[in-house]
Amino acid sequence: MNTTSPTVPSNGRRTLIALAAIFTLPLFFAWLISIGPVEWLPIKTVNHGVLLNPPPVLGSFGVTDSQGMALNINAVARDWYLVVLHSSVCTQQCEDLMQIAATIKVAAGRDSSRITLARLGPVDDNETLTGERWLLPVDSNFLQQLGQAANQQQIDNALLIVDHRGRGILFYPPSTDGSGALDDFKRLLRSTAR
Repeated sequence: MNTTSPTVPSNGRRTLIALAAIFTLPLFFAWLISIGPVEWLPIKTVNHGVLLNPPPVLGSFGVTDSQGMALNINAVARDWYLVVLHSSVCTQQCEDLMQIAATIKVAAGRDSSRITLARLGPVDDNETLTGERWLLPVDSNFLQQLGQAANQQQIDNALLIVDHRGRGILFYPPSTDGSGALDDFKRLLRSTAR
């Protein structure tokens, strides 16, 4: 005669239920967090600059090098560009940003060889400034796209961090003193170390 009650599951059934719970409960909680009322995204980010979303790719806007050839960034994955953007002739504010960029490069210390300085803007005659020269076509909508990505109405001068693929990653307004950009750069350099 069978002495077990039909309502009590056997050991095999308990094991099966436990295994199902182990595999389905994490999926249920992930689904609940993704659609549920729980706010799990961080309120504050650690970067000082404005993260460009989506990151504009310079090459897709007709940016050229100083000889007028299509911009071909030939860099390895751990190299970065610190770009001073100016929408007209490089004024005093633009020159100040170039000085800040040069200071950031020096302050990077041993990793300074991984940073390349560049200027991005229309053709101008200020050849006394250091760094690579990238030309922005007059008919390019890069400034408009950058303004949307950075949530800025108008951009005349700015500091950009650009990755090895030519994508603008971080944006700094012309009022920056460079300390936040230096902190962000040090974090990027550490994260892409050899």
